[in-house]
Amino acid sequence: MSIPAGIISMGAYLPAKEIDADRKSKLVVYLNEQTLLHREYVEQIDVQGRLPGRIETNEEGWRNQPWFEAWLEKLPTKKKDDPFQGAKERRRVPFDPISVRKSIVPHPMLPSDAETLAGALALFNGNVEKDEIDLVIVASQVSDLLLPSNASLVQHKLGLKNAGAYYADTCCSSFVTMLEIAVALVKAELKKKILIVASYIDSIVSDKTDYFSVNTGDAAAAAVIARVEDGYGYIASHSISHGSRHDGIIFMRRPPQIIRSTDHGHSNEQSFVTFVNREANREIAANAQKDMAEVVNAALKKGGLSMPELDFFVTHQPVYWASNAWRQGLGIPKEKFYETFQAYGNIANCSAPVNLIEAIELKLIKAGDVVLIASSGAGENHIAVLERINPQLTHSLDYPS
Repeated sequence: MSIPAGIISMGAYLPAKEIDADRKSKLVVYLNEQTLLHREYVEQIDVQGRLPGRIETNEEGWRNQPWFEAWLEKLPTKKKDDPFQGAKERRRVPFDPISVRKSIVPHPMLPSDAETLAGALALFNGNVEKDEIDLVIVASQVSDLLLPSNASLVQHKLGLKNAGAYYADTCCSSFVTMLEIAVALVKAELKKKILIVASYIDSIVSDKTDYFSVNTGDAAAAAVIARVEDGYGYIASHSISHGSRHDGIIFMRRPPQIIRSTDHGHSNEQSFVTFVNREANREIAANAQKDMAEVVNAALKKGGLSMPELDFFVTHQPVYWASNAWRQGLGIPKEKFYETFQAYGNIANCSAPVNLIEAIELKLIKAGDVVLIASSGAGENHIAVLERINPQLTHSLDYPS
């Protein structure tokens, strides 16, 4: 019989999130002594009392820009009356300090640094010894380099000397996928404690002149998976994939949607999030509720549970309406659901874990609750995991707000 396994600690890097003064002092010491995170980032936490980065409003990002009217004119007709589509704010990482000093065109924080900060927060919150981590699994929706992945780099920056490093990618559902993989490895006693880390640094790949850009923001999230007490942790899971929709959303090297250049100027081309196959995207939207219901119902059947036995639901939030559409399609009441779209926007593979973390912090989820963690991902895939929340996890997130 396999051992029980589940989440014992979590942490999230949300730019500009405030930190309690007492907790801040301890975190600064931990980051300086236990990680290779740039000291400039740690200094920002120490001086400002919040995680590095800023909040970007609709006014700052679009309305107050000189190109706003040109952007508005190019919007699809049905979006012109509501150009921000329910989005209000999103988080932005700071510029990388080395690129500021050594490059004429500085770039945003490297994803591996965001992942290091999120991973450190998960270890710090749960008081988990670094030497006990024997594997780190990383999903960078935007990685530092095309090759290799960030996995070994995050292991190095966190000083996890006893850990191997894997990379797992199912796009926006990657965190939930990594949770399923990590639980299986612990239950099989192949690993004892696994750190999973996801990030989406949208600032690197966002074309602000594209209509969809208002929806997306930056974040990183992490969790530690280990053996838990009997009766807690992983219950069941199920996943499906529809590869026929593979090219609906891709990274494409192209110029911004709004650009006027000269023959002697820069090309301004880079990799941007791009909606390519319109038919695939229509199919994704048309089947959104059905596909989510399929994985959720299959997971419930495997776990011997019914929908009314669920205590809470957290999921991805690709656009303003999507997560509530999934909730309604599943027949889950509002009081068993939490989302953060208007605060953070679409943070891709970090959406589900951030919603889980904040729901626990707000005491909406308590130890012993059966939580449905589900997500879609471009490519396209869906996954659902059922987890009975154990006391160690709630304790790790029980700190002053």
